[in-house]
Parts: sequence; structure tokens; C-alpha cells
Amino acid sequence: MRRIRIALGEAPAELHRLVEEGLSGQPDLILVAVTSGEVALMLEAGRADVVVVAMHRGAIPAVAERLLDEYPRLGVVCVDVEAGRGAVYRLRPDLEPMTAASPGAIAAAIRSVVEDNTAWGNR
Repeated sequence: MRRIRIALGEAPAELHRLVEEGLSGQPDLILVAVTSGEVALMLEAGRADVVVVAMHRGAIPAVAERLLDEYPRLGVVCVDVEAGRGAVYRLRPDLEPMTAASPGAIAAAIRSVVEDNTAWGNR
């Protein structure tokens, strides 16, 4: 069984409680760090597979992007306790094959990067 190492960033007590309850009885999930402050979190994130951070008013915190810049294989779970929801933030390399290297396919591929549309594959 692969163990998933988790670091918890500075967060409200309620988020700490939710994380602890979520990890309880899950032998593959191990809390390796609880930090206070962004610098400590950035240092501890190197030992983790996933970092959990607080999110406010549905906005992904800036530290999430800094974490992914420094540790591209990391997953960041952002939780807004007050709103009762969250988001998973991660880098996801995505390779979409182009079946034809025509001018139309190239133009469509360029547009798809912005539009997140993969319908260009066979043009």
C-alpha cells in the first residue's frame, strides 16, 4: 500500500479538525507536517504528496500556485470551511495528439489551448 504524505498549512481550527477526522482510520494517509506560516509550509511541502490549505470565499489562495511552482508533482487541496466546499489544485500535463499537421489543424490546436477544446484532433 502506497502511503500518501500530507502537510497541513496554517488553517482555522475547524479545518484542522476536519483533516484529522478525514485521516482517522485511513492507513494510507499520513500527516507529516502541520505548519504555521507560508515559509514553513513551503519548506515542509517537499516532504509531502498533498498539501491542505484554507480557502476563503471560494478563492484559491496564492500559496497554492507558489507550491505548484516549487513542487510541480504536488497536489493542493483547498478547503473553504465556511462555505463547506473546496477544490483540488494541481498541474496536469496533457498531451493531445494531432493526427494531421495541416494549417487548419495547427490553427485549431492553437485555439484549443485557450478554449480547452480538443475537437481539432482530426482536422
